[in-house]
Amino acid sequence: MNYCPETNWRLTIMIKQLNYYCLFLFLVSAFNLPVSATENGLVDPDALNPGKIVYLEQNWTEKDRQYFYFTDQGSRFMEYEIFANLEYGDSETLFRSPENMLRYGYIPVPASKSNPDGLPIGFTVQDGQVGFTCAACHTQQIKYGDKFIRIDGGQAMADFAKFREDLEQSLYIVLNDPEMLIRFVQRVSGDNATGEQGTLLKSRIEKEYAWISDYNRRNHTEVAYGYTRLDAFGAILNKGLFLAGGKDNFNPPNAPTSYPYMWDTPQHDYVEWNGSQSNSNAGALARNVGEVIGVFGQVNTTPKQWLFFFDGGYESSIQARNLRKLEMLVARLHSPLWPEDLPPIDLTKAKAGKQLYAKYCASCHEDIDRTDPDRRINVRMSSLSRINTDPVMARNALEHQGRSGIFAGKPRFYKKGDILGEEAPALFIVNNVMVGVLKNNPLQVLLARRDAKKLGHGEEIHPPKNLDGKIMEHGTETSEQALLAYKARPLNGIWTGAPFLHNGSVPNLYQLLLPAVKRDKTFYIGSWEFDPVNVGYATTAAPGAFLFDTTLEGNGNGGHEYGTGYDGLPPLTEEDMRALVEYMKTL
Repeated sequence: MNYCPETNWRLTIMIKQLNYYCLFLFLVSAFNLPVSATENGLVDPDALNPGKIVYLEQNWTEKDRQYFYFTDQGSRFMEYEIFANLEYGDSETLFRSPENMLRYGYIPVPASKSNPDGLPIGFTVQDGQVGFTCAACHTQQIKYGDKFIRIDGGQAMADFAKFREDLEQSLYIVLNDPEMLIRFVQRVSGDNATGEQGTLLKSRIEKEYAWISDYNRRNHTEVAYGYTRLDAFGAILNKGLFLAGGKDNFNPPNAPTSYPYMWDTPQHDYVEWNGSQSNSNAGALARNVGEVIGVFGQVNTTPKQWLFFFDGGYESSIQARNLRKLEMLVARLHSPLWPEDLPPIDLTKAKAGKQLYAKYCASCHEDIDRTDPDRRINVRMSSLSRINTDPVMARNALEHQGRSGIFAGKPRFYKKGDILGEEAPALFIVNNVMVGVLKNNPLQVLLARRDAKKLGHGEEIHPPKNLDGKIMEHGTETSEQALLAYKARPLNGIWTGAPFLHNGSVPNLYQLLLPAVKRDKTFYIGSWEFDPVNVGYATTAAPGAFLFDTTLEGNGNGGHEYGTGYDGLPPLTEEDMRALVEYMKTL
């Protein structure tokens, strides 16, 4: 190494950091920090071969896909130059490399006009920051044979919690490994980087490390999420509490839920697993604003004053116009049909299964015309006491509280609603932020109302809600009766949705029809391989697979025992269950 005057900073770094590096080695040993990009079951060479990808007919063009995959929604996660040049663990493999991103379930794709840097699906760069698009959580691939089947709007395999934990550790390592830091500086600034450039880059890395370390601390839970799920609701509530002020103002986001598939979502009257958000009026835009708040949208909570007297709400990085366009794009998305690349459906069994579906399932899961442009779906909510599935997610939405901080004394809905006290439900604080952001986007709110009318939704903010088969004429997201429930939706495309139940606790469709005591208590998730018989992913142990334990908090696999005698109907036989599974493949 040539230690000329301009690069003496390198030697200084190495000398000063010897003690830190010894500490790093101790932490690697004591806490099992990642030290190399080890193989993982998801790191499949076929996943990197565009010729192995099969696309299904879902009413989207390639242009539509590119827009969905890479359109900025306002997420600002990390300084892109740091992310793009960071190495994984103590290896020389870039963190953002396709092989490494596969480890977290993110899907690599070639560079394109919409994605000039060749980032995985769901990653985009704006304002010098890397952020997430809708597609990061709602694009799916399954593997059968040597083919990958792409499912747009499907449930992602992603393990975002592991992604951000490894990102934090990689930032820590580069800050404390002199050789890695030198490589980082050379990668960014060239071989002749000055000491000033090196020092500035190190300070930028330190800033990102401090931020993500604090984020991970505030969003840590004892129960790991694993692949295909995330406590997105918990993250949104914690972001509201963070904006309220106070470093320790948070609740453990301990209720991970499956990334839901997106087709027909704009046509539903209520969305979210607990039916907390209406699509009427500007509700769809409000829902999407809340989503971006949870995935690193930046919000200035000092109200903007327009023309010295008009309240302009909260300025933010959130791209309301893009969110509207994405919502209408998803409204055109069709659920995928069982592809020819999978074994053919047994039509005789499916015919028998259709009759069973009408008897056992259709009262909650309406059978719809998946391509009807005028379809509108009134979902049925099932209360916790009736469905008996894990209650943690629904309860957290109501019970998580925090200090109101800067929002104390302000109305829940920015200008309307209950006045927030010194402490308040986290949901109420988020409502203030959401409406404040909408206030800053008045034109997009008007256009969102127009969009809602096009999709058949009314002006009322909370239309009647179907709860346990009874219509609540004044359904409201604030009532415990309405929120302590989970949503049943039409099952078109259900064959893509494993693991099942809202928290991903049942590995396949066949097991969902069993009494809860006969379902697997533990299973592995983290393979692309598809099981077309039981309809789900392969669940055997494999390198990098996540062991799902249904005995842990929030992971319960009980409830939804329809067809087992619980609902007063004759229990399904083995033959019945196989016929019903075969029919659901046709949906």
